Amino acid sequence: MAREQVGVCAEPNLHGLLLLMNALDGHESAVRHVLGSIPGLIHKLAEQFSEANLNAIVAIGSGYWHSLYPHARPADFQPFSPLSVDDLAMPAIPYDVLLKIRADRYDVLHLAIQQCYQLLMPHLELVEQTHCFRFMDGRDLTGFIDQPLPPRGRKKRELALINENQQPEFAQGSYLFYQRYRLDLNRWQQLTQAQQEAIIGQRKLDGQQLPTAQLHEHSHAVKAAVMDAFGQYYPLVFQNMPYGQLKSQGLVILACSADPSAYLAWLSRRLGDAAGQNYDLLLDYVQADSGAAFFAPSVSFLEDCATL
Repeated sequence: MAREQVGVCAEPNLHGLLLLMNALDGHESAVRHVLGSIPGLIHKLAEQFSEANLNAIVAIGSGYWHSLYPHARPADFQPFSPLSVDDLAMPAIPYDVLLKIRADRYDVLHLAIQQCYQLLMPHLELVEQTHCFRFMDGRDLTGFIDQPLPPRGRKKRELALINENQQPEFAQGSYLFYQRYRLDLNRWQQLTQAQQEAIIGQRKLDGQQLPTAQLHEHSHAVKAAVMDAFGQYYPLVFQNMPYGQLKSQGLVILACSADPSAYLAWLSRRLGDAAGQNYDLLLDYVQADSGAAFFAPSVSFLEDCATL
């Protein structure tokens, strides 16, 4: 039976490091071998430092998948398409490999990323490195709880992981979507708490959705809802984490799904219609600066294909 990558459905951690890489030409065999060894390396370190709750996700970009695994491809695995509505833009920057490692101890996270990078460095060029962190008990840098009603337990696995009946070869794999948003913190902090709550559609203190009479139809809680009108979850599991330096800060979105079209549908709801002015109000204060589509195969797939 296929084994999923632990990081896909892991509970939140205190620290995270995201690496985005592009492969060197002609290194496909070596990259397959290294990617197949990383889950085992992470598992070994996770057992050695059990209190750190170490986990990882290894994912392959849409454009690089055929070079690495030409014998099979996940159904409807497409590149991330840039989206724009009026003056709102969601750019796309393709990458070949994504590695996200998280832990509750920063020293263990550093040790894990260092050992993984030593294996990857001869074959992949590091393009982007983003240090992420847990902020104020699960809030993003707006000060609001990022996911007040996340799916849990078995439901999380149903939403994020492909089951064997859908695609047997890719069972326990997950479509993964990456975006990074920059927050205009100065403008955001100039708003009153009441103005911020109207934009987000939630109370700042406890994350509860505002009463229907006060809820703006284009608030973030409505436009970026993770459940439909009948209370059913969309097939998305978010593993988001804030990132930040003094001059640049925001949110890294990682969305895992068993459905290859779910994230773009969610994103389209946020953007609204052309000239409709019905977009997510939070988009007036955040700007996406990158986006890419990946597939995170099962550990079994990575290990089985390591010697191809």
